[in-house]
Amino acid sequence: MTSTPALCLLALASACQLHAAEPAKPKPVKPLRTFGDFLAVIPKDLEPENARNWTEAQKEVANGLLKKKLVDAKRPAQMRFKVHGVDFWGRFVVWSHLPADEGYAIRVFVSQWKNPDMLPKLATLRERDLVEVTGVCDLAKFENLWNTNSLSLGIGEASFVKLQPNGKPAPPPARIPLKLISAVYGSGTAFADVTDRVKSLLDEPGARFFANPNWLGADPTPGWNKALVIVHEVGGQRRTFTAGENGEVTAALLVR
Repeated sequence: MTSTPALCLLALASACQLHAAEPAKPKPVKPLRTFGDFLAVIPKDLEPENARNWTEAQKEVANGLLKKKLVDAKRPAQMRFKVHGVDFWGRFVVWSHLPADEGYAIRVFVSQWKNPDMLPKLATLRERDLVEVTGVCDLAKFENLWNTNSLSLGIGEASFVKLQPNGKPAPPPARIPLKLISAVYGSGTAFADVTDRVKSLLDEPGARFFANPNWLGADPTPGWNKALVIVHEVGGQRRTFTAGENGEVTAALLVR
């Protein structure tokens, strides 16, 4: 018969074995919040603070480290910045100049979105809006961009929140009620039905977009100026709104 002390030792040994078998939990990785966090992965002997004076060989070494430690590792990022522009370069890109005294331009680009239906949200952004973008690092590179020595930073799998100057989430503007009947875009006898795209944009409070193929997702007459014709109802009254090529469109303009 096993004694009580022996049973205690057996139980203790079993508990130790179970504890030893548990895999160690990985330490949470701090998100990249400033461009200084990006530069922190570069060894001190490369003098990252002196990057404006680097040779091309030094830039190549630094870029290899940035790619391996940040981009390939998909380091999380959570950055706040003021929007400089929302532009279409093959896809919609939100970008900004980051304030710095480094002697070279530092820019952040966000173009790979976590939500594939981000277009209406992007349409609410204006220049100098303060946003907090959350995602993973998909670009970190010293390069010559727009004829200037630059550090380009990118965030992918991204989402964003608009902020007030005090850092709290900005409340959305009031939604302007209107009933969309139809929307077509084109010229001459060639028009594309863009009702669904226009509705998704106008349903987003504060959205502003422009009558061009990038925003409307259609180009029935490439190379020609086109018009967007929207039929809608306000207070039971049917109206028609027309915007020429690159004309501005908002719910406020439709109900004016």
